[in-house]
Amino acid sequence: MKLPLLAASIVGLFVSEVSAQTYRYEAENGILSGNGTSIQSNGGASGSQYVRFNSGDSNNRVTVEPLDLPDGQYEMWVGYRSPFGEKGYYFDVGGVSGSGMFDASSTFGDDLAGLFSVSGGLSAASISQYWGYHDVDYLEFRTYEPTEVLPVSATLVNANSDSRTRMLMQFLTDIYGNKTMSGLQHDVNSGTNTFPPNSYVSKSWGLLPAVRGSDFINYSPSRTIHGQLNHNETEDTIAWAQQTGGVVSMTWHWNAPDDLIDQPGMEWWRGFYTNSTTFDLNGALNNPGGADYNKIISDIDTIAVELQKFETAGIPVIWRPLHEAEGGWFWWGAHGSDNFKELWNIMYDRLTNHHGLDNLIWEFTDLGDSDWYPGDDRVDMVGLDIYTDPSDNMSGPWLDALDRYNGNKLIALSESGTLPDADEMERWGIAWNYFSTWNGFDSNFTAQQLQNTLGDENVLTVDELPWFPWASAVPSDGDYDNDGDIDGNDFLWWQRWDGSDTGLANIKANFALNMSDAGLATVPEPSPWMLMLSAALVFSCRGRRES
Repeated sequence: MKLPLLAASIVGLFVSEVSAQTYRYEAENGILSGNGTSIQSNGGASGSQYVRFNSGDSNNRVTVEPLDLPDGQYEMWVGYRSPFGEKGYYFDVGGVSGSGMFDASSTFGDDLAGLFSVSGGLSAASISQYWGYHDVDYLEFRTYEPTEVLPVSATLVNANSDSRTRMLMQFLTDIYGNKTMSGLQHDVNSGTNTFPPNSYVSKSWGLLPAVRGSDFINYSPSRTIHGQLNHNETEDTIAWAQQTGGVVSMTWHWNAPDDLIDQPGMEWWRGFYTNSTTFDLNGALNNPGGADYNKIISDIDTIAVELQKFETAGIPVIWRPLHEAEGGWFWWGAHGSDNFKELWNIMYDRLTNHHGLDNLIWEFTDLGDSDWYPGDDRVDMVGLDIYTDPSDNMSGPWLDALDRYNGNKLIALSESGTLPDADEMERWGIAWNYFSTWNGFDSNFTAQQLQNTLGDENVLTVDELPWFPWASAVPSDGDYDNDGDIDGNDFLWWQRWDGSDTGLANIKANFALNMSDAGLATVPEPSPWMLMLSAALVFSCRGRRES
């Protein structure tokens, strides 16, 4: 993620219009706030000077105003240098606030912050310090050129993926760029299988998320040995999928296999955090067959048992392991990118080749550094975990990821502390494959916000999904593809994924009703049902021959 920050006042601002569509504001001509900012010279900055942030105080800020921008839509770029690794920052553009990270860079370059709309002028923009030393050269606004979301292949990295998992992946790629599935992370420590919670349902007026995010955290052996209950999370999630036909996403806050510190502030149940364990991942990986290596394998095998329950039930899983590794706050990411990627490959091989789990769609959680990416042959889709100000449209991280993967991977908002704004997504072409807000954060949403997002025509709730074969009941109205009518596509869907007498009877009965509603009930032989059936069979057979 790469974003800058902007906010309040300026005197003697020098504005250089680089072109008719680009407007640059030199940071050294802005107003400096806080005790940790200073103007420095040379070093390759565009205007010979730049602003240095040399402490971790959020009061450190550079502000430019007014911004002489014509009305329109803009990309905001920031000239920066961050020689000591990734650093955090806050931004504010005309009241739209957010946070992000500067990538490590020993020379000045530019980073895309995000997309912003100007109407009636833009009063001010600012960058504030979140943590770490970095330099800011300029803020630049460029006329926004819409980025098209390209089709993504539905081919899964596991060539042996089962038919239902391939079906789900095909659906995910079909809707990408057009529809976004809504989601919510279940509170696995709530001790209840109620999903979503009643407070969510009352705010949403009964609109329910299409994706249930869950977590194997309480199945970690170093937690269960302390008596931690798992609350039957696997079974409850399976039951939810069967009852609703919804989509399942699973992550794993993996308590370290051993060496938990277990002291105040670093208790055993916090063992997934780097600061709560001394487990030596590098040492374990360098000694295959050793005790610590075998503990890693044993833990993975424990989770394989739970994933197998989903496969046995015929339910595919969007599998999001080892998330947020790049941040280093979890032990699996605390020993560098090479150790992380080796661990990812071990897990992939163990679950796929040893345990034969063919119901997984592998999702990598990206924080912005390509060095951590396990590779196209080990990743089906990419998720971004973003916790930011509610006014932030999250366009910066979205565009960064779209560029980083050349449009070849599905991109999801796999975790968020804020609710995506459906209007902003449409305005800027932000096409998350799905979004999943983290449990507890929904208390910050107003009922109107939740209803506006879930009720948007481009956001799918669980009742707007097509019928999936892991659902326990077939659609009583025969509308298998859930498009509002009964036609040959529904018959093909039934033929491919159901085949039950009940399902076929529902299609026939409701097709006849549709024809009656259209005034076609008296059409002579052959009947509309037989014509539809014949056409569907011809199409189906032709499709099989062509493939």
